[in-house]
Amino acid sequence: MATLTGITVGEFGKTVTITLQDAAGTAVNISSYTTRTVELVSPSGKKLSKTAAFQTDGTNGKITFSFASGDVDKDGIWKGQVYLSKTGEQSKSAIFEVDVTASVT
Repeated sequence: MATLTGITVGEFGKTVTITLQDAAGTAVNISSYTTRTVELVSPSGKKLSKTAAFQTDGTNGKITFSFASGDVDKDGIWKGQVYLSKTGEQSKSAIFEVDVTASVT
């Protein structure tokens, strides 16, 4: 399970990049998918749904999203999953983790 790091409680506007890979670790071409969503669940059970964009054109498997003000309100291990859809197909990524660290203030 992949883990994203570098997120702190209270942060927002920071762009997060995820690379979707196959079992061999090769980036997957996702350019044909028209809808890209990142679903996240905090340790307290809060659910977030973030619209994702291609970092470039999707051929490199990279998508990006940003947290809005108030989204990241709990430290700990968050769970996430990417949902991709196009006409006649919906795909889900493996579950990943986001390690959110506490803020001093």
